Amino acid sequence: MAFHLKTGIPLKIAVLALLMLLPARLVIGEVSGHWIYEKITTDTLQKELKSATVRSRNSITLLSPDAGVNHGLIMIRKVKGGEPEVLFAVDMGRFYTGETIRVKIDGGNAEWIAVDKPMDRRSDLLFIHEPTKFINQIKNAKELKIAAQLSQNGEKIFDFPVDGLDLTKLGL
Repeated sequence: MAFHLKTGIPLKIAVLALLMLLPARLVIGEVSGHWIYEKITTDTLQKELKSATVRSRNSITLLSPDAGVNHGLIMIRKVKGGEPEVLFAVDMGRFYTGETIRVKIDGGNAEWIAVDKPMDRRSDLLFIHEPTKFINQIKNAKELKIAAQLSQNGEKIFDFPVDGLDLTKLGL
């Protein structure tokens, strides 16, 4: 698997992150702590999109047909003038989850939160249903754990280092 030289993130995640966005003309990136911040200006409408992305510190190994090492990815993105979105994705594999996932922030209790599947029926990506509430819950946290069912692999837990999130870089 190829890795991005500066961040150590697999190229597939970096490409996935960019594909989740609108076609880009200008991309400006910055790494700060665990978070990667990007500012993208789109070709079509000259809209500015800002994002912050963090990769899980742990990896999981999946069974065939998605065999291999897998990481989770959390992306917070916001188009200028719009509402923020929070995406939860995996390198490989397919979510086999209903309408909720379990989330544990720092040492708190695990809670069920609602998620939405993308309209294009992608199975490696979920949208957090109440993104502003979720962002407010993690903005001062150090650690986030997400448990989700993956097809033919059962429940897997991803551990994210979320400390240092700078919401001003997203216009929040």
